[in-house]
Amino acid sequence: MNQKNKSISSEQKWIPDGFHFLGPEESKNRRILLQTFSELFEREGYSEITLPSFDYSNSFRSQLQDGVESLLVTKDWDGNELSPGVDLTLQVVKGMAARSHWEENQNVYYFAKKIRDHKKRNASRREILQIGVESLGKSDTNHLISQIQILEKLWSHTLPNRSFTIVFGHSSFFRSLLQILGWNEEQTKVLRQFLYTKNIPELLSLAARENTKDSHMEIIHLLLKPIPSSEIQTFLNLLEKVLTKEEMLLIQEEIKGITSFFEVWNKQMKSISCIWDPSLVRDISYYTGFMFQGYVEQDPEPVFAGGVYNELYASFTGIPKDACGFALHLDSIEVLLNKEK
Repeated sequence: MNQKNKSISSEQKWIPDGFHFLGPEESKNRRILLQTFSELFEREGYSEITLPSFDYSNSFRSQLQDGVESLLVTKDWDGNELSPGVDLTLQVVKGMAARSHWEENQNVYYFAKKIRDHKKRNASRREILQIGVESLGKSDTNHLISQIQILEKLWSHTLPNRSFTIVFGHSSFFRSLLQILGWNEEQTKVLRQFLYTKNIPELLSLAARENTKDSHMEIIHLLLKPIPSSEIQTFLNLLEKVLTKEEMLLIQEEIKGITSFFEVWNKQMKSISCIWDPSLVRDISYYTGFMFQGYVEQDPEPVFAGGVYNELYASFTGIPKDACGFALHLDSIEVLLNKEK
């Protein structure tokens, strides 16, 4: 065996990159964690569901932002493309929608694997065990906060010595601001990417090339400044100064919702570090209101994410039903636990 082969671990030899074999001890530890989470969710009134490993690719593709492709694998007997579960919230809502005539608990949780293509040769994880909590029928401020409180309980029980920071954005508010900027679809696609990566030099260069007027440049600058949630009113006051009355009318309802949400949040959830990032974007298009992501120090990837998706259920049934939920990656939790040992 040459030196190159010696440097390859047995896992890399036998298992594809990004997929992992868990031995007896790792599997035991994972089972203990999952049991703890199950008990917590059950106490909070949520019921467990089980998701399929594969679904029709079109289910996912219809909800992905432009340029983001699901990981297509094969076709069924009728020629329909199939994909592994690349977005589990969509599968939860789709599955529950198919059972809309059943009288069942609409607050559900699940443990399921999803496939995520990092597009990096040395990506450490492509198969992710995701823990999710979803509520169909409610997405108001109090219910969304109640879900984050469940997340906080889970976190404090599992990683009491590690704090997280939660970052909020608002999908409808963000889309309305893009409408005010008046850029075409192609320009907006580039703008979203630059905002997501906080690539300020390229973003300002693009805006200058498009002859963006001064007031709209100020909007872009405001989008680029994440702030503590306690300063949300300052942000909204600055926004009001740079927008016309007609432009303010376009975002009037969103501003009401944002203001009322943070009034409650800042009273009830002071123990959680919280940031408002008006340019927060996700690679899934079904969010309609608040979105959030959670981060721990020294890790650029979010360890959990969630939000409001009030139109997703109706897209399958035609029946309006508000909804919200969150999901976290168990793999990220296990990595943090191992660092504390």
